[in-house]
Amino acid sequence: MDPISLQNSTTSNLLRISGLASGIDTDSIVKQLMTAASQPLYELEQQKQWLQWQQEDLQDINTKLLSLRDNTLFKMKLQGTYLAKTVSSNTSIATATAGVNAVNGTYILNVNQLATAATSASDSALNAYTTNSDGSITYNSLILAGTTCTINLNGKQITLGSSDKDWTINDIVSAINKANAGVNATYDTTTDRLFLITNSTGSNAKIDFSGTTDSNALNFLTNTLKLNTSTVTGTDASFSFNGVNITTSSNNVTVAGINVNLTGIGQTTLSVQTDTDTIYNSIKSFVDAYNDVITQINSKLTEERYYDYKPLTDSQKSQMKDSDITLWEQKARSGDLNGNSTLTSIYYSMRNAISGTVTASDGTKMTLSSIGITTGQWYEGGKLYIDDTKLKDAIQKNPQEVMDLFTKLTESPTDVNATPGSSKDDGIAARLYYIVNNGINSITQEAGGGQYQLYDNSFLGQQINDLNQRMSDMQDHLNTLEQQYYNQFTQLEIYMAQMNSQSQWLSQQLGG
Repeated sequence: MDPISLQNSTTSNLLRISGLASGIDTDSIVKQLMTAASQPLYELEQQKQWLQWQQEDLQDINTKLLSLRDNTLFKMKLQGTYLAKTVSSNTSIATATAGVNAVNGTYILNVNQLATAATSASDSALNAYTTNSDGSITYNSLILAGTTCTINLNGKQITLGSSDKDWTINDIVSAINKANAGVNATYDTTTDRLFLITNSTGSNAKIDFSGTTDSNALNFLTNTLKLNTSTVTGTDASFSFNGVNITTSSNNVTVAGINVNLTGIGQTTLSVQTDTDTIYNSIKSFVDAYNDVITQINSKLTEERYYDYKPLTDSQKSQMKDSDITLWEQKARSGDLNGNSTLTSIYYSMRNAISGTVTASDGTKMTLSSIGITTGQWYEGGKLYIDDTKLKDAIQKNPQEVMDLFTKLTESPTDVNATPGSSKDDGIAARLYYIVNNGINSITQEAGGGQYQLYDNSFLGQQINDLNQRMSDMQDHLNTLEQQYYNQFTQLEIYMAQMNSQSQWLSQQLGG
């Protein structure tokens, strides 16, 4: 290349000369050339979009599986879910709830005395505030600044007063409450009195000022706060349960697995029964959650693939309406997980677990259909349906069998290191929990953990990263190629300009 050509070629990197001498539409030609050269890049963009759609849909299903595992299956594999009880009683005497160990039956409760807290109050008004003309109140000073006294409440030393300000009744209430003496203090403006009550009930609860030796403090308690400094104690609850006499410091007690809250004096019957509705609702919630997941997985596995609709490139989108883009991408995205091997394995494993047989503790062979839960038509992909009457009847009559159907774990598995739920003899909820947990791990390996994953080393993630690198390399190549085209056209313009100049010179010479 001669020096002139070299100089002009270098200059063309900074200034593109477009058709000044030749009249050629350089930009249009280069654009067409680059469109053809960019076709491999567009194909890579489409491949990337397809992988991203797969990744997004797999992560969406994984979110559903996580919810099924943590919010439903975890509860369903616990025996306590199937041991829910209901207790009826005369609520004016006692309210009660049954723990999982409570035995169904009728119990007689006779309450003789309720547990009470120790209480004390000012004998008369304290004159602790003044009502202003506008109706507002101003709290009076009960302890002047620079004056202090120390009281002893239940063994806790409480200093009242300070050197920097007068103390009102509110300061005194705050000091007592912060002392951790087991006593709460409140002031009532309506009665203008101070009220004390212990945090606990029973004969051990007390309000005891006997440790106060300061005469000024005693005078303040009796004359200013107008409290009786004699020790006050609470009372214990006294009742009988099926003829057994019981004394307790609290009105909240647990007897024979029944949590009882004593509310009044008298006799009532506590009737403990299986809480059929609560257990039914738990099972129904499980069926609903399972159907939601299995339906979504089946729909993705069987979704039709439209091969003529490929992901749109940015240049294609720029020539389309938003509504048309949406409709196109619905077709283009359809079938992105059709036949996906990971989902297929999860799908059939879940269905096998649901249809399996479990041997109850009494030897009875049970399936979900035994308690009124059956699978729908084949085209519904494994969706479950509940016979409400049959399920509630099973819960009421055979609660142990229902519990075993969902929660049973093999006591002596062949493999001592077997994970709960991994045996075909385990309960349905236990097996499903194991399968869903493995499915979550499999999808995470294929599609990654979503936005909360710092580094995506999943199978699809690595493919997308590889495509990104190839696209970046190809874009660099296209940038170089575009510059090369412009350099060539710029060189053409320079030669054309030189030829035009020479032609004009010859014309002038011949004409002269």
